[in-house]
Amino acid sequence: MIHRGGLDAGMPVLCFEPMNKASATPIAEAARLDWRGEPGLLTAQGSWDAHGCGPLARRLAADFPSSGHWRLDTTAIGRMDTAGAFLLLHLIERLRAAGAEIDLSGLPERHRELLELVQRPGDLRPPAPETPLNPLERTGQLAIAVLTHSYDTLVFTGEIARHAAPLLLRPWRLRWATVINEVHAAGVLAIPIVALLSFLIGVVIAYQAGATLDRFGANIFLADMVGVVTLREMAPMITAIVIAGRTGSSYAARIGTMRVTQEVDALRALALPPLEMLVIPRILALMIALPLLTVLADAAGLFGGLLISHAMFGLDLNVAFERLELLKNTHVWVGLIKTPVFAAIIALIGCHEGMKVRGSTAEVGQATTSSVVQAIFWVIVVDAVFSIVFRELNL
Repeated sequence: MIHRGGLDAGMPVLCFEPMNKASATPIAEAARLDWRGEPGLLTAQGSWDAHGCGPLARRLAADFPSSGHWRLDTTAIGRMDTAGAFLLLHLIERLRAAGAEIDLSGLPERHRELLELVQRPGDLRPPAPETPLNPLERTGQLAIAVLTHSYDTLVFTGEIARHAAPLLLRPWRLRWATVINEVHAAGVLAIPIVALLSFLIGVVIAYQAGATLDRFGANIFLADMVGVVTLREMAPMITAIVIAGRTGSSYAARIGTMRVTQEVDALRALALPPLEMLVIPRILALMIALPLLTVLADAAGLFGGLLISHAMFGLDLNVAFERLELLKNTHVWVGLIKTPVFAAIIALIGCHEGMKVRGSTAEVGQATTSSVVQAIFWVIVVDAVFSIVFRELNL
């Protein structure tokens, strides 16, 4: 019986194994080499495999046939794999090195093929260096990559819309338990880091603006500056960037790991759409959590800014609150309107990168990195677009 497969000594194992008809199990016995019987005859017997060749190899290291003319007979070998073939090839080379002549005409064809296999040299040449692309080719390659990625993203967005539209008419089909868990993970657990960073951003804004306004005796406008900058721009953007690095990356890593472990394929096998189970609840949860975190960031940023304005630049807090009350509510709503869009972008990119993972943990790491970079980039781009639109609408 012929077996192919496995690895032995760095090469594919090819072994010839007769079967015991009575027990249907391989015949297992130690390898033997006899040269003391018929003169000039080397008789190989037993199982010349990784298990049976050990004792013979140790014995031949001390006791070895002398030089002369030998005929090798391997017809009595019950089983041979690459380990046995290497040992047999080593014996042949030792005899030839001692000046002996070896007649291999009695080798069966299957043993001859195995000996040729193990002594076949591998290709040790280094791979040819890649031909560098010229600038035009690099530009075309980049353009194709961008178009391919854009097409994949568009298809993924369309698939989400196709699965989400029926759920708007039948909201009881949504996995609300998953949504609540994701709101807790993306929102509640992110409160400390969002509040701290927003507070520090408010401190920095007040400190930098106050250093300039104080020279002109215009400290009273510190409250206006801190309020407008924090409510319109900094609080929504800082919150979105923090969530992109914290939550968007976790979406890519978790879904990518599920792809590697074939859990996504298991959902499809159970007729459970992965988009409805994994993607849509995360997008909905982030669209709920991000606006609430932005409100917290607004409060923390204003607190930090007014604290520095009062402590370092002598701004009276009563005056500061009066100035804030005079600000239009438009500044608050302009900041909050952007947050669901930011949330959808972050969740969409994170889930898409996770679903693109195919077969290795290295791809999970690449997807996580790519999701963070893309999410932050598109949050800033969309924020710039919102700024232009709101400017044209006088908001």
